[in-house]
Amino acid sequence: MAPVTTLGIDTPVWPTGQWIATVLTFALAAMVVVWVVRLCRRESIVWPLFVLVSGTLTCLMEPLFDRLYGLWFREQGQWHLYTTFGSHQPIWVPAAYLTFYGGASVFIARTIARRPAMRTVWTMYAFIVVMAIAAEMTYISVLKVYEYQDSQPFVVLGYPIFLGFTNAISALVSGIVIYRLVPRLRGVGYLYLIPVVPMAFAAGLFGSGILYLSVRHSVDNPPMVLVHLAALTVVGGIASTVGLLGRLLVEPKVPESQGIV
Repeated sequence: MAPVTTLGIDTPVWPTGQWIATVLTFALAAMVVVWVVRLCRRESIVWPLFVLVSGTLTCLMEPLFDRLYGLWFREQGQWHLYTTFGSHQPIWVPAAYLTFYGGASVFIARTIARRPAMRTVWTMYAFIVVMAIAAEMTYISVLKVYEYQDSQPFVVLGYPIFLGFTNAISALVSGIVIYRLVPRLRGVGYLYLIPVVPMAFAAGLFGSGILYLSVRHSVDNPPMVLVHLAALTVVGGIASTVGLLGRLLVEPKVPESQGIV
């Protein structure tokens, strides 16, 4: 089969930005790995390692996200890892996923275990949204290693900010599910944690985003008013998901004898 192609308009990667993005991303990933290894040794646990693997593997879904949401990694001069779905992935993407989706999921699961309340859920979600938006704006507008093309809704500094809510939901849902699963797993059972982050990623970005994506890909140049309204359904769907999971999985507290902290 021929590879999927896109209509992305390519421009050269800014060399300095690529160096900074690569070094910064791998440095953050190294810090997360060190933190998790120390955590596992200190508390004699192993489940966070499986969550890091889960978060890292989620990077395999990035090209599909790029294809559907209009993200374009600049190809000219890129330190290239692989191409699929017509998206050219730079070498630092797996490290970014390890940090943002793997490390954040571990942190959220442990935070909720210490303070299992809806306030904790919403606080963590707001924190991750802000972090996601700040990171994306930096990589897009400052480091210039990728961009969102075509007509995008709610764009600030090159970033469609409604996507910050979708990116954050993946780590939050993963953390909540892991918080409930870990006390019930032992030994090889921790392997069940590996699909958690990719499933949460798909549910948030392709599940909650299905109406927006349907509008975006229905015709060439759909009316922007309709695109903006459809983007709001993504945020609304995600907010309802956060509320539902918080009430079902967080407020019914896990007995202390079964906790993960």
